[in-house]
Amino acid sequence: MNFINESNAINGLADTIVKGGVCLYNSVKYVYSLAEKDFYNIDVKDVFKVILNNVTDSDSLAAFGLRIDGGTCREMQSEEYNRVLPLIVYSLAVRIPTLKNVRVDDRNMTDDQIYRLYTTVIQKGAENYHDIIPETFLEAKYMVRKGKAMPPFTAEWFKSYICNHVPALSDISNKNIFLLGAVDMLFAMFYSCFEGELRSKLTEYISGAGITEATV
Repeated sequence: MNFINESNAINGLADTIVKGGVCLYNSVKYVYSLAEKDFYNIDVKDVFKVILNNVTDSDSLAAFGLRIDGGTCREMQSEEYNRVLPLIVYSLAVRIPTLKNVRVDDRNMTDDQIYRLYTTVIQKGAENYHDIIPETFLEAKYMVRKGKAMPPFTAEWFKSYICNHVPALSDISNKNIFLLGAVDMLFAMFYSCFEGELRSKLTEYISGAGITEATV
């Protein structure tokens, strides 16, 4: 695929993926903060609507007055939980080969462009800590080449990670049970919207749109 500025396009798409990861990471915290008794009056449907309409805006939920600091999300204030962010970005990065299916003027991204985009996201901080994410870039590339559908984007790895590495979130409590139930729907719906956003950005960068740099 021909870009007006290929380097800027690759970097811009990588930034979109990183911003999407940060948004999902913060969204999990915002959803968790809903379980605080002071916030039961906030409709979770409204929260999801804002998240899904702003999949690269990590602060879109601030308007609800929700906080994601040590007051409401103290169980997430640890080095172990902080690793969730690079894991989320990695989980999005391994699916980059699906952009090969996006055709503009009967053209699509080359294998080299796809790989450069993936390595750029890795350089920005995406990491598969302890191989928590079961999917790989090469597996996704193979599936796209064979015309096979990618497996659903789920929160299974997230739930497995916190159960094994963040005991404060795996104890039985109202907040933790609420979180485990909410992330299943959040991850699936978020990825569906994010995938559309990323494909739109790909089309946009063909026209040479400006970018801003983002890192994990």
